[in-house]
Amino acid sequence: MTMNDLRPTSLREQVVEHIRQAIVEGQLKPGDHMVEVQLTEQLGISRTPLREALILLEREGLVETIRHKGTYVRSFSVNDVDDIFSMRTTLENFAGERIIHELGTSDYSKLERLIDTQQKFINTNDFKRVRATDMDFHRYLVVRSGHPHLLRSWSEIVAQIAALLYKRAETNPQYDEAKVITDHQRILAAYKDRDIDALRQANTDINTRVAGECRKALS
Repeated sequence: MTMNDLRPTSLREQVVEHIRQAIVEGQLKPGDHMVEVQLTEQLGISRTPLREALILLEREGLVETIRHKGTYVRSFSVNDVDDIFSMRTTLENFAGERIIHELGTSDYSKLERLIDTQQKFINTNDFKRVRATDMDFHRYLVVRSGHPHLLRSWSEIVAQIAALLYKRAETNPQYDEAKVITDHQRILAAYKDRDIDALRQANTDINTRVAGECRKALS
């Protein structure tokens, strides 16, 4: 990526997206030192937008700055995994509480289309897009809540989860990505039934299982 590739939007945002993607997809590994000179040369930018981007990525929990040493790609611990997924459960349950009696036919149709899209990507072994569509499914519900602070907190958590899911896939290439279809069908059924208890249980069960898979990937 060079300056010529950058779209006419915020340069900082584009740098954030580029580095985030590199971390999530494992091009930048946990513990990697993010050398400013190398990154500015690679991206064809000055240090100012890079430093602004790194500040935002640190807020997302994807990088960490160590005084007098520099900035590094964050390494996740088992305790981090538990914290991240328990927070995700809380946030998605809160979104559900706000919207479970508000969703209608058009919302259900949108969610069903996302599930169908995931199945198509599974059928073609395009697991990168399976995971991206997985996040789109949950993002739709969080956005639908109409709560900007909830969306901001969820987005930061999900950036970390995306990195963990890549690690899961990297350490277990035989992982059954089709589990996500059953998970989302269970969540959708709870919304359609307007059953908040069933939704809370589904979110808890799913996130507990995935957290366990990510802990295993880190061990």
